[in-house]
Amino acid sequence: MDGESLLLQPFLISVSHQPNLDKKQSTQIRGTMLSKSSALSTIASLCFFWFLIFSFPSSCSALETNATDYEALMAFKSHLLLQQDSILATNWSSTAHFCSWFGVRCLNQRVISLLLSGLALQGQLSSDIANMSNLVVIDLSSNDLGGVLPSELGFLQQLRVLNVTKNSLQGRIPANLSQCGELQELDLSYNFIAGSIPEELGRLSNLRHLAVDHNNLTGRIPASLGNFSKLEYFYLHENDLVGEIPVELGKLASVTVMALRGNNHTGSIPDSIFNISTMQVMDLSINGLSGQLPKSLGSHLSSLEHLFLDSNRITGRIPTFLSNASKLTKLFLTENDLSGNIPNEFSELQNLEWFEFEYNQISGGIPYSLFNITSLQILKTRHNYLSGDLPHDLGNWLPNLREIFLSHNQFSGEIPPSICNATKLTTLEASNNSFNGPVPMMLGNLVALEHLNLQVNLLVNNPLSTRLDFFDSLVNCRNLQYLVLDSNPLNGIIPDSVGNLSSNLKVLTAISCKLKGGIPHSIGNLSSLHFLGLSNNNLQGKVPSSFVGLQNLERIYLTGNKLEGTIPTEFCSIQVLGILHLGENSFSGSIPLCFQNLTELREISLAANRLNSTVPLRFWDLVKVEGVNLSRNQLHGMLPVEMGNLKAVNIIDLSSNNFSGEIPNSVGSLQNLLALDMSQNKFQGPIPNSLSNLIVIEFLDLSLNELSGGIPPSLGSLRDLKYLNLSFNMLQGEIPTTGVFTNITSENLMGNPNLCGAPKLNFPMCSARGPGQGKKSSLVLKITIPIAATLLVVICLLVWLSLSRKKHLKNPTGSDSVPIGHQVISYYELLRATESFSESNLLGKGSSGMVYKADLSDGTVAAIKVFNMEYTRALQNFDAECEVLSNVRHRNLVKIISICSNMDFKAMVLEFMPNGSLDKWLHFESNSLSLVQRLDIVIDVAMAIEYLHHDYMMPIVHCDLKPSNVLLDEDMTAHVADFGIAKILAQDEELIRTKTLGTIGYIAPEFGLDGHVSTKVDIYSFGILLLETFTGKRPTDNMFREGLSLHQWVIKSFPGALREVLDPNLIYDLNSGEEGVTKKQSQVGELLVPIIHVALLCLKESPEERIDMRGISVQLKKIRAELKDGCGK
Repeated sequence: MDGESLLLQPFLISVSHQPNLDKKQSTQIRGTMLSKSSALSTIASLCFFWFLIFSFPSSCSALETNATDYEALMAFKSHLLLQQDSILATNWSSTAHFCSWFGVRCLNQRVISLLLSGLALQGQLSSDIANMSNLVVIDLSSNDLGGVLPSELGFLQQLRVLNVTKNSLQGRIPANLSQCGELQELDLSYNFIAGSIPEELGRLSNLRHLAVDHNNLTGRIPASLGNFSKLEYFYLHENDLVGEIPVELGKLASVTVMALRGNNHTGSIPDSIFNISTMQVMDLSINGLSGQLPKSLGSHLSSLEHLFLDSNRITGRIPTFLSNASKLTKLFLTENDLSGNIPNEFSELQNLEWFEFEYNQISGGIPYSLFNITSLQILKTRHNYLSGDLPHDLGNWLPNLREIFLSHNQFSGEIPPSICNATKLTTLEASNNSFNGPVPMMLGNLVALEHLNLQVNLLVNNPLSTRLDFFDSLVNCRNLQYLVLDSNPLNGIIPDSVGNLSSNLKVLTAISCKLKGGIPHSIGNLSSLHFLGLSNNNLQGKVPSSFVGLQNLERIYLTGNKLEGTIPTEFCSIQVLGILHLGENSFSGSIPLCFQNLTELREISLAANRLNSTVPLRFWDLVKVEGVNLSRNQLHGMLPVEMGNLKAVNIIDLSSNNFSGEIPNSVGSLQNLLALDMSQNKFQGPIPNSLSNLIVIEFLDLSLNELSGGIPPSLGSLRDLKYLNLSFNMLQGEIPTTGVFTNITSENLMGNPNLCGAPKLNFPMCSARGPGQGKKSSLVLKITIPIAATLLVVICLLVWLSLSRKKHLKNPTGSDSVPIGHQVISYYELLRATESFSESNLLGKGSSGMVYKADLSDGTVAAIKVFNMEYTRALQNFDAECEVLSNVRHRNLVKIISICSNMDFKAMVLEFMPNGSLDKWLHFESNSLSLVQRLDIVIDVAMAIEYLHHDYMMPIVHCDLKPSNVLLDEDMTAHVADFGIAKILAQDEELIRTKTLGTIGYIAPEFGLDGHVSTKVDIYSFGILLLETFTGKRPTDNMFREGLSLHQWVIKSFPGALREVLDPNLIYDLNSGEEGVTKKQSQVGELLVPIIHVALLCLKESPEERIDMRGISVQLKKIRAELKDGCGK
């Protein structure tokens, strides 16, 4: 490094450490400064030369010190692992004076600088380097040096620059670095340094640049760091620091950049740091900071340009005085608990370029004045409670607008046509609102547009046309990649101009849009298309043969239309096709033989068509298929033994066809099968014993066939089997009594008159008929008739008592009502709302009771949890759940609406979650969860448990955390449910004991063995939940036996072979380029390792070693933010 570069180096390093500058900005700034350094080359060199001469004393004995410096350099070299052709191996030799060696600079034959950046040096940093006592600059950055930072560096009294960033150093920061009184720049970033920050560093009164970011530092920030009166750059981000931010940092009167992001800081942000007038960049994001922002925020930040407070737990309103920070260009407030309105005064922020406040509780409208900020480039408002109309001239005053995100709010009115004047716009995301009126006709003016998402609104087509005319305009958007129009009543015909859309278009979806007419032949021009979704419309005619041109198409959704003709063989040429949904149309003829060529196929649905062929033999060779739905056709023939080749399949639905013959034994080899529906066919012969090998199956329907023989008792051993229907066959013999048969209903066995052994289900007892059987019949009648008469009297009495009790339940203010702060609902209202607890309204059931969907009289759709009063712990569970849900308030906890309680009946009315449980999405649903969705869900769960553990007045332990207790609302936001065995710890309690255990597979070791309950029990369960969410494997999967657990299975592949244990759906989506994940990030090892690392921290054997839930929340939010960083932040 030459002199002029050294003079500029502190500035260059500060730019590279701008915590939220994207790579492009950092490169541009750095490039500008480098060009300036070239222009000042001669002058800077001279300045540097004279600077060194007049700044440092000459040595007393050149000969003696020459030898010392030479030996120190040779010792330094000896600790390195050098290749024979490396510059140090060839250049650093005794044939030349060491002052002429590469990277060595001398003054008066004493080494004053060691500049060896970016040479890929390996080995350890030798302590002998401290023997060069005149060293002023040490730059060993961007190498691969290991070991620890030598404490002897503290002896270098002249040292002004120590830069070892981007190495592999470990150990701790030496406290005696504080003896380097002249030190101005200390950069230890991007290493593996651990331990706490020494308080002694606060003595470095000349320090201007401190960078210890991207390490493993722990502990609190020492208050002594507030003594750095000359400090300009302060980088502590991306560590594991804890505790509150010291008030003393407000004394850093010269600081321009303060970066504390990505730690575990808690408590309120001290007002003092908002009074530093020199501050230009403040990054406190991705911590656990709470409390309200000071009302005066912004009054003293006249130089502030970037303020990052996202991913914390900050509450209250956005301070109005922030508008005084007139130089502000970036303001990030996303993922907090902010409420209130956006201040009107923000119109004064005339330099604002990027403003985001997603995932808060901001309400009201967006101030009209905000759209007058002509510098605004990015506006992100998603997931708030914003409402009202957008200004009609919105686009007229935003010439620099590039991205606008308005989704998941309550906006209404028309999308202003003026938005089409914002010609630099690349992203328009307005989904999940109540926008109405026509889609703007001039969208084609947005020539830079890449993403357009208008789904789930009330948008319509131009009322003067039957064609979707706005497609004609979109043809001008030559960069368009994503076009999402789902769930709008467009009610129009797809025009031929769809084929003229951008050649870069990857996603085109218009699901549930009331589309009519045919699919245009021109659609085959969209050669880059990956995802085509046109399901649930009124499309007619044949699928055009032009689909042969869509060679990049991975997902086709055409379900729920009126398409006809034969299934096009053109699909078979799309080699990358992974999902093909053609159900609920009028396709006829046969299943194409060429489907065997679709070797990447994972899901295929041909249900509810008019197919009338056999299934091609090679169809069963699609070994990657996970879901097969051929139901409701006229398919016939026998199923071959090759059906057992579908080793990856989870769901098979062959119901309502004309299949015949025996069920092949090979079905039992489908070890991943969760649901099998073969009902309403003509299957004959016995139920194969091999079905007992389906160890994870949960749904089995063989009803309405011609099956004969006995019911295999081994079906009772299927521990996960929750639904079994064998009705209307020709089965005979004894009904098994174990497993699923303990709760089976008569409806699921009826139509088999020769079954016996279940009197409670109206099937007679089994008995062997012998020669004397007839003689005994009269005796049997003499005994049974009196018994029957007695039973009849008893039954009448019980009915009378039951009716009396129901009348008693009608009174909601009876003495048995539980006063928990919620209105009590009557039993008869629940009867009406659930259609007398009809099975058609049943959402789920367990040992403690059943859950029904209910339509209450006030229009509310709710979930009714009815407790099984025969269950010994029903009352305790009801009381525990009432106690918890009645007192807690958090957006990620399920909310209680009302109760119905009496001595004989107890029910809770809970908010309804239309998207079911996480368990169903992981193991049942054909549409798998994306990476971003999974990450959002586990963060929601973490925030809920964090609230229970840390933010409620007494810690609450859930005790049964698992995917089936994580429910998803209409926006896929997660809510933790089922507090039946929850435990509330008293203020001074960290541990209690209980005999009530959670679910096998999710139970912490200390919980299962000793009944010890602490918050760390939930941490362990959350770790299992994390692994299940990203591997797709239950902890109770049959593969985990003989000492192998889910935890151990993952550890064996972590981190190098992690891909081998991840959910294949997730890998498929990442490889396909999931939206929101850049190509580089789609490298699974890069992105998933930190998530699994968090899970492993949760699963430490000792409870004391497990991370707490607050730390989990911070880490997962950090991972999600880094995912966003790769996409533009």
